[in-house]
Amino acid sequence: MTPAQFEKNIEPRWQRLEKLLQNVEQGKAGQDAVELPAVFRQVCHDLSVAQHRMSPQRITQRLNGLAIRAYRVLERRGAGGWETFIRLFAVDFPRAVRAEWKLFWWCTALFYLPAVLLAAITPSHPEWAMALLGPEQMIMIESMYGESSTPSDYVRDNFGSSFAAFCFYIWNNVGIDFKTFAGGMLGGVGALFVLLFNAFYLGAVFGYVHYSGNPLTLYTWVIAHGAPELTGIVISAMAGLRVGLTVLSPGRLSRRDALVLSGRKALPLLTGAAVLTSLAAVLEGFWSPLDLGAPVKFSVGALCWLAVGGFLFLGGRERLK
Repeated sequence: MTPAQFEKNIEPRWQRLEKLLQNVEQGKAGQDAVELPAVFRQVCHDLSVAQHRMSPQRITQRLNGLAIRAYRVLERRGAGGWETFIRLFAVDFPRAVRAEWKLFWWCTALFYLPAVLLAAITPSHPEWAMALLGPEQMIMIESMYGESSTPSDYVRDNFGSSFAAFCFYIWNNVGIDFKTFAGGMLGGVGALFVLLFNAFYLGAVFGYVHYSGNPLTLYTWVIAHGAPELTGIVISAMAGLRVGLTVLSPGRLSRRDALVLSGRKALPLLTGAAVLTSLAAVLEGFWSPLDLGAPVKFSVGALCWLAVGGFLFLGGRERLK
């Protein structure tokens, strides 16, 4: 094979690597970026062959430049650190949610519809919520949201400080996210179970407070931290179902390769869900117990819901030039 034939036959691969590198360097890397390591290895092999055959310097210099450029890009993307984590949350996470918008709305419906339904029927038929909550949970709910109690009193009495409450909330909230995601490995059944259980539990709590407590106390307590917390639960279920659906239907890929690819798609979702529920723990530990008027609590709560929605809808989009 002459050098000209060698270059003509493998030119499309070199052009493909150049295109991938250009997209990554300009921040436009999509799902095609997963090809970069494999194409990089192939071009390195081409460089070795070209050097062995003593191809013209024009070819070896081009291949050497491509190899060095690709190595630097891969090294930078794999270096980790806060910059990578921030990009994963601020850019890759909202993009991943929008890419799976059908799954997002499906999980949202599966979560909120059962919760609203149970909350609506509990005041007239409280036996369902009572059976789900049990005596201890009902006593706790009455102590927090009863006519003569406030959630801030409950936090001080049971946790001792807002920081201790924050530690409990972050452990509990993030734990739910990872349980939901891990349940997706069982063909998505586990993720659906955790999502639906939390939906019915939420509905039971709201319904029981309407039945025997003070709803205003409950709403002023949860309105702010509920935005990132509940959204995080829904998105962690998305991540679990993405893996679960791949287990059931890997498509043309082998199940192993399909799981690797779906895991890469699910990673930004799980990371973002964990960050959202961690932010919810901060709000629940330090903001929610504050004894402020209902207008202030509802105003801040509305801003939290708008911020979460706006971030998922607008985050990671390219700036207009």
